[in-house]
Amino acid sequence: MSARNTRRRRMLTLTSATLTLGLVAACSGGGDSSSTEITMWTFLDPAGDSGREQVLGDLIESYEEANPEVTVNVEVQQWDTMTQQFLAADVSGTAPDVMWVALDQVYSAVQQGALADLNSLAFGDLPADQLEELHDVYWDTMETDDGASYGVVHSRNYFGILYRADLLEEAGIDPEQITTWDDLTQAAEELTGPGENRWGLGQAFGTSFADPQILSARLVESQGAMFGDDGTPLWATDEGIAAMEFQAGFVTDSQVTPDDSVRLTAEDLYELFSAGQVAMINAASVRVPTMQEQVGAENVGFMHYPSEDGQNPAPGNLAGWSVGVWAGSEVAEQAADFVAYMSSPEADEQWMLDAQQPPLYASTAENNADFLADPENSFLSVVLEGSQEYGWLPPTTIPTAGWREALNGAVQQVLLGEADPAQAMEAAAQSLDHG
Repeated sequence: MSARNTRRRRMLTLTSATLTLGLVAACSGGGDSSSTEITMWTFLDPAGDSGREQVLGDLIESYEEANPEVTVNVEVQQWDTMTQQFLAADVSGTAPDVMWVALDQVYSAVQQGALADLNSLAFGDLPADQLEELHDVYWDTMETDDGASYGVVHSRNYFGILYRADLLEEAGIDPEQITTWDDLTQAAEELTGPGENRWGLGQAFGTSFADPQILSARLVESQGAMFGDDGTPLWATDEGIAAMEFQAGFVTDSQVTPDDSVRLTAEDLYELFSAGQVAMINAASVRVPTMQEQVGAENVGFMHYPSEDGQNPAPGNLAGWSVGVWAGSEVAEQAADFVAYMSSPEADEQWMLDAQQPPLYASTAENNADFLADPENSFLSVVLEGSQEYGWLPPTTIPTAGWREALNGAVQQVLLGEADPAQAMEAAAQSLDHG
């Protein structure tokens, strides 16, 4: 049984940092003047069973307990369409007060004027040492040149290779020795067993529920960036074409990834991993806890992408959800106060200890070294190292929405024989070129 499920769920009390925000209740439209209702859209169900959902439910309960005049209502949404629905709701004036925005669509939300500046509403009043610690790669990406910040990045994610430790052990493969792309290919070949209905490296190139692929890691590794300063995709380059050839080769050359990867979604991939039909997959770190529950924590490992020379890992895509406040909210100050509450150091510790989420504050990791040293949680150290040293974030100052789907579509074209790598990368770049 997972340690997360046996750990007692803790309730937070208000911190002095939160108290300094004033906690002035605003009047919600048409309701009792002494009460405030905050509506939040997220893909997490606070009544759900996952660690993230339980923590969110706890935080809402403790916030309402400390602020009896406030009610936080969650309207659970489908994650891959939620941000577009928010942008439409902003136009119609029906958006939620608190919104979880996909990072690659933050630009669109800010340009549309849909998000309020959190610094002016709440975060500017936080203690200086807390604010200083919040300024990491995620915060800096979200902050504009004029000092405004339109969201705090939660549910932080890092892409790498998820592997079945039990299957690698059976094959005599040490994951720590997989440091180059050639090492990965060789290991995948040894793990592929057509007679056993098992593939060495699972990947998913469907354009729905699309995740970043090895293609993007290889492209950033070779040329340093995915986009130009104006948002132009840098894909139809020599490096981009070579990255596509490399990506397709897992299917066409080494044959360690199945042909039907062209139709698989990320959700399909995790099901295959759980069933033992793929030994390694291109995966998101945020999915590790669920896989641990399904096949046993001791059977699940997570590692950085390997690289060409094996000296340092190839860059893994950083992702997450920017939690912000709707600019049109009638209770914007109270909504921002709630966002600050769920982003406090105390809440951050709960997110990490009870939901195995990468922390917002470096001190959270430092103060819980024993937790990170537990084998069940060791993948978080990989995520933290990747975030600080090797990860890359799509810029939020230029339009990048749809890049994962566009690149997956390009892979499909190549694998189905509809285009060669150069043609596919050129077409994908043109389809997304907002420059």
